[in-house]
Amino acid sequence: MLAWLRRLLQGPASACLLLLLLALPLVAPTCPMLCTCYLSPPTVSCQANNFSAVPLVLPPHTQRLFLQNNLIRSLRPGTFGSSLLTLWLFSNNLSTIYPGTFRHLQALEELDLGDNRHLRSLDPDTFQGLERLQSLHLYRCQLSSLPSNIFRGLVSLQYLYLQENQLLHLQDDLFADLANLSHLFLHGNRLRLLTEHVFRGLAGLDRLLLHGNRLQGVHRAAFRGLARLTILYLFNNSLASLPGEALADLPSLEFLRLNDNPWACDCRARPLWAWFQRARVSSSDVTCATPPERQGRDLRALRESDFEACPPAAPTRPGGRARGNSSSNHLYGVGEAGGAPPVDPSTLYRDLPAEDPRGPQGGDAPTEEDYWGGYGGEDRRRGEVCPGPACPTSLDSGGPSQYHGLPGPLFCLLLLVPYGP
Repeated sequence: MLAWLRRLLQGPASACLLLLLLALPLVAPTCPMLCTCYLSPPTVSCQANNFSAVPLVLPPHTQRLFLQNNLIRSLRPGTFGSSLLTLWLFSNNLSTIYPGTFRHLQALEELDLGDNRHLRSLDPDTFQGLERLQSLHLYRCQLSSLPSNIFRGLVSLQYLYLQENQLLHLQDDLFADLANLSHLFLHGNRLRLLTEHVFRGLAGLDRLLLHGNRLQGVHRAAFRGLARLTILYLFNNSLASLPGEALADLPSLEFLRLNDNPWACDCRARPLWAWFQRARVSSSDVTCATPPERQGRDLRALRESDFEACPPAAPTRPGGRARGNSSSNHLYGVGEAGGAPPVDPSTLYRDLPAEDPRGPQGGDAPTEEDYWGGYGGEDRRRGEVCPGPACPTSLDSGGPSQYHGLPGPLFCLLLLVPYGP
C-alpha cells in the first residue's frame, strides 16, 4: 500500500492531489446549530426551530436566509450580512424592527415580513437603502397606518403585499417612488376612500386588488396615470356608486370585478352604466341593490330609457381593450391577460384565504381560478427546506465535508482510485 502511494505521488496524479488540497478552505464556516446550509447558492435555512432571535453567527457571504415559522420578536442593526439577496422572516412574533436594520443590505431583492401578527407599526426609515428590492411582503400583520415616506427610494420594487392588515387610510403619494411596481395587493383591509393622488407614480402597475375593504367612495381621478393596469378588483366593498371617469382613465383594463357591492341603480349609476356601454372588458355582475324596482337587476343591462329622468351625463372616455363583455366569474385568470404567468413571489399566496370569515356569497365567492387561473395556492414555502432553485449540495451542520463538491477535485479523486495491484 505504501509503495503504491509513493508511486502515485511521483506520477502525474500528484498535480490533481495538490489541486484538491488547495481547493479545501483551511477553516470551514460554521452552519448554525439546528439549521441546514447549502453551498450553491450560499443558503442558510433555520425555519421552524422555535428560535427567539436570529442566530448570532451566520456563514459569511450568505445570499439566502430562511427564518420563517420561528418566535423571533425583534430585529436590530448589524444582524444580517450585506450579501443577502433573499430574507424570509414570515410567521414569527415580530413586534419591533429597529431603524437601520436593513440599511446595509443593498443587494437584497426579496424581503418577507408577512404574517407577523404583533407588527403594528413601522419606522419611516425601515426600508431605507433597499434600492434593489423587488418584492416586499407585509401581508397579514396588524398595520393600521403607514408612514408617508415608508416606500421612498424603493425604485426597483415590483411586488408589494399589504393585504389583510388593518389599514384605514392611504395618503396621497404614498407610492410615488414605485414606478416599476406591477402588483399591488391591498385587499382585506379597512379602507374607506380612494383619494385623488393615492396611486400617483404607479405608471407600471398591472394588477390592483382592493376587494374586501370598506370602500364607500372613489375619487373620479383616483386611477389617473395607471395606463398599464389590466386587473382591478373592487368587489366585496360598500360602494353604491363609482365614477365612470375613474374607469375611463384605464385604457388597458381587461378584468374588472365589482360584485358584492350595494349598487344604487338610480341617476348616480348613469356614468358607470355609460362607461360599460363603450368599454369592452371582462366584468363580473353589477347587481342593483336600490331602488326597489331594480333590485337584483344587472346595472350593465339597464337601458337608456331607465335614465330618462336623470340630467345628461358628462361624456367619458371609453376604457379597456376590445374584449367581449361578460358576466362570467371565471374570466379572471392570468392566462388571458398576456400568456402564462411568470415565476414570481405572487405564486405563493392566495388573495382570499380558505378560512376567510366572509365565506361564500351566493355562489360567487372568489376562487383561485377566479384570481389567477390556477397560479395561486396556500403558502407552499412553509414546508420547504430549500425553496426556489434546487440546492444540489447539502451542507451538514458543523463538518468540513460541507464545503466539498467542486467538480475539478472530485474528478481528480477518481484518478486516485487504483485500477490494479
